[in-house]
Amino acid sequence: MNRVAQGGTRRRNTAARLTLVDVLNAPELAVLDVLEHAAHLAKVALIAQHPHLLGDENGQSVHDRDLIGQHAAEVIDCAFALSRALRRYRVAIANASTLRDDDLPF
Repeated sequence: MNRVAQGGTRRRNTAARLTLVDVLNAPELAVLDVLEHAAHLAKVALIAQHPHLLGDENGQSVHDRDLIGQHAAEVIDCAFALSRALRRYRVAIANASTLRDDDLPF
């Protein structure tokens, strides 16, 4: 669960909102943006509920016999994996982008 402490504060710049050109070029980005936000909120809420998942002084997760804590840790790990996959997808879309502002059909 070291990833919580290491990557918990890194986020995509929230000021970088999707534009019309972004959505025209890759409509799936609209829902993926919502999914990215939901994954972040899931991590924050689960860590707030189970702060012991941040680990001890050595960064070792502590959830002895805490089945709910173990499941929360698994969800957090999956949320981090999802966030990484979404970032990679966004980069791939940005690299393949062909629609520019002057290409708009209106």
